[in-house]
Amino acid sequence: MPIATFKIQVIKYALVGLANTAITAVVIFACMHSGMGVYSANAAGYLCGIIFSFVANTLFTFSSTLSPNRFAKFLLSCLICWVINALAIKLFLVVYPSELYISQLVGMVIYTLTGFVINKLWVMK
Repeated sequence: MPIATFKIQVIKYALVGLANTAITAVVIFACMHSGMGVYSANAAGYLCGIIFSFVANTLFTFSSTLSPNRFAKFLLSCLICWVINALAIKLFLVVYPSELYISQLVGMVIYTLTGFVINKLWVMK
């Protein structure tokens, strides 16, 4: 794959991630505003975000086709990324125990990088 194509995919992946974050937040806050509980609203927001991210990354970022099998792989990749994120946070806090907020940022970066690699090499193949 040419480096230009790779760079474009990275940029598209980042744009989808930003849109995903906005959609997730809007759904969470709208649900809470309409009277839904905090945890139910959070689950609804993340469900919408995951579905949006799957569709947008499949069609826009990686130019693949939507399929139930690919969606199952995408959900598994989200779980794998979350576990790696949690491990990264834990390891960071071993070295810098008072840097709670920075540990979250480190975890987010690790999650995003891991997600891109897993999606590119496995989910969207």
